[in-house]
Amino acid sequence: MPVDQAIRVVTLGPSGTCHERAVQRYLEFQGVSDYEVEFIGDFMDGLEMIRGRNNAFLVQCSAHPRVHEVTEHYWDEVFVVDTFIYPTKALAVLSRREVEKPRSLGLVPATAGYIDRDDWEEIVDVQSKPIVAEELLEGRYDAGLTHLEHLAEHEDKLRLELEIGEIDTTWVVYGTRKRFDGEVIGIPSPELFFSSVS
Repeated sequence: MPVDQAIRVVTLGPSGTCHERAVQRYLEFQGVSDYEVEFIGDFMDGLEMIRGRNNAFLVQCSAHPRVHEVTEHYWDEVFVVDTFIYPTKALAVLSRREVEKPRSLGLVPATAGYIDRDDWEEIVDVQSKPIVAEELLEGRYDAGLTHLEHLAEHEDKLRLELEIGEIDTTWVVYGTRKRFDGEVIGIPSPELFFSSVS
């Protein structure tokens, strides 16, 4: 297997996603400063990009509906090599100010659990939350579940329908060198189980 010189990390794009932020903080935590991030719209494409490369990794939020497919597709070539906990950016349902009663919603499928689908006449599946914000501002739909930061950037065009905030979640790191060797890989945290409950 060829050894690549630079660390390459593939994750959901475009720039501005929760995935990008999580990758940056994870690599900082790991002490990795020399790396390239490449953005994808489909995690199956991301698998193809890291397959057969020693220094290439794929990072995916565990809330993504295709985690099992990514884990299973090249089960003998690409492996789960790490996981970590890190929050999403602050999330919110934002609507266009000129729409009195929002009826259509732009939504990343992995965030569908935050809303009641019955509240919307139309739901449009979108690749990532930055794209939701972009298309919301273009008028593609009345509202969107996206990052709260877009409200401050476009207060004249958007209003807040529902503030969700940051959500602690887990991230899966895939690589081509199998790490598991029969023992649990994790951070010992006995305080989770034996601390006194007040």
